[in-house]
Amino acid sequence: MEVKDYCKAMLAEVSAWKEKLEAMKKTADGFGSEQKEKVLPLIGQLEQEVVSAQMRVDQLENECPSDWSPIKNELDELFGTVGSKLDHAFQDMSSREKLW
Repeated sequence: MEVKDYCKAMLAEVSAWKEKLEAMKKTADGFGSEQKEKVLPLIGQLEQEVVSAQMRVDQLENECPSDWSPIKNELDELFGTVGSKLDHAFQDMSSREKLW
């Protein structure tokens, strides 16, 4: 896989994560203050991880190193972790919204 193709795919993933985060924020806005206090730190943490992933992809795209496998491995691990956390939090918030 070419670096540019990989970066394009990862940027699409980051965009999808940002959409989920926005949906989570809108859902949290409808929560009571107690519930909001529980989920806002998680949303903040996820936002930081998404920003970190975006910065690494941008770095890879701009530097375009000849041996980019170490960065790819790091990004693959980061994307797996963040994607899993985000999906779990999104599902959890969606089910909470139905309960409240």
